[in-house]
Amino acid sequence: MERSLRGLHVPLITPFTDEGDLAPDALEKLAHAVTDSGAAGLVALGTTGEAATLTAAERHAVLDICARVCRERGATLIAGAGSNNTASTARSLHDLAAWPDVSAALTVVPYFTRPHKRE
Repeated sequence: MERSLRGLHVPLITPFTDEGDLAPDALEKLAHAVTDSGAAGLVALGTTGEAATLTAAERHAVLDICARVCRERGATLIAGAGSNNTASTARSLHDLAAWPDVSAALTVVPYFTRPHKRE
């Protein structure tokens, strides 16, 4: 189902337990609270979502939870897939196909390092 990119899409944090593990129940509660408060959609794995510090399994769990909440609430899901590694970003974008609920992806422009000027 195609979702609209209009309205407020809230970038979610990724909650952790005191032991430093992903807190899936807290994430689901947060996602429901945001959509129940009127958000048109969720942004998972953005810069506030700690995506760079999560394992692949944790990123998948975040997407599973957010996709389920968006399906239940009729909300749009945007997912972060970018990194400073172009090949990794391409793989992440490809892997998002496993979550058909994702309507758009966040990526970064590949980094550019200016060569030092010869003197």
